[in-house]
Amino acid sequence: MEFRPAVKNFLHVKIAPKAFEAKEFTHPSLINVFEEPEALVLVFEPQDINQILRDILDFAPHADILETGLYPSSGPVSGYRLRYAKDLIIVSPGGKVHPRKGEIVLKTNFSFGSGFHPTTKLSARLLAEAFKRKAPKRVFDLGTGSGVLALCAAKLGAQEILAVDIDPRAVKEARANVMANKYEDRILVVQGSLSCARRAFFDLILANLTIGTILTLGPEFLSLLRPKGSLILSGFMLAQVAEIKALFPGAEIEKVLVEEGWAALLFKL
Repeated sequence: MEFRPAVKNFLHVKIAPKAFEAKEFTHPSLINVFEEPEALVLVFEPQDINQILRDILDFAPHADILETGLYPSSGPVSGYRLRYAKDLIIVSPGGKVHPRKGEIVLKTNFSFGSGFHPTTKLSARLLAEAFKRKAPKRVFDLGTGSGVLALCAAKLGAQEILAVDIDPRAVKEARANVMANKYEDRILVVQGSLSCARRAFFDLILANLTIGTILTLGPEFLSLLRPKGSLILSGFMLAQVAEIKALFPGAEIEKVLVEEGWAALLFKL
């Protein structure tokens, strides 16, 4: 089956169970709790996502939040197929859902990047747009998570992709997804951040991050791009676009996409 935009989505918050007692946690928006391998998933009515996350951390300051995402189900989600663009289809095997030729196989347990979050969808669509104009050969995926955007870049034709994440669990998961799709010759996954990347080397940078991380690291992004390079950013709300734009005074916004209040930007040098 292929999930299409639902009338109602639910916020899934994946938490490492070590420092979190789900039985003692109550919240007016909480509607379900279930277990995944080495994680608890709390499901909420997504009224104010930032407030929900603050409430979780107020309850358990040392809780390790592994992933947040919007899903069309209030229970476990598996066995799905997502189409981002004509040549970009993600499939997570399960139940009666099996990969077809040309689809990207994605499995995620720990990291951000199941493919459902609006910022992932928007970034993938902008990626397809960038490849229509001029196919980037060298791509840097900062904060790769499950590796979903790096895999999309490889599927579209990128030849050299550096995918990095500071979370060792995400690195392990991304490497497994790269191997499952047989892209080891084109995608290198490493643990780290900006220091892993060469300056003036990449044709395209992908950064689907939090607003705080973008504001902190953003001033360094353009130094990693070659002349006429492109930059795809997401992970922030539409109201924050002006703040993001101010980070890159020498770059032109070519396209803005918005979904459920989230925004993604395609910059061109």
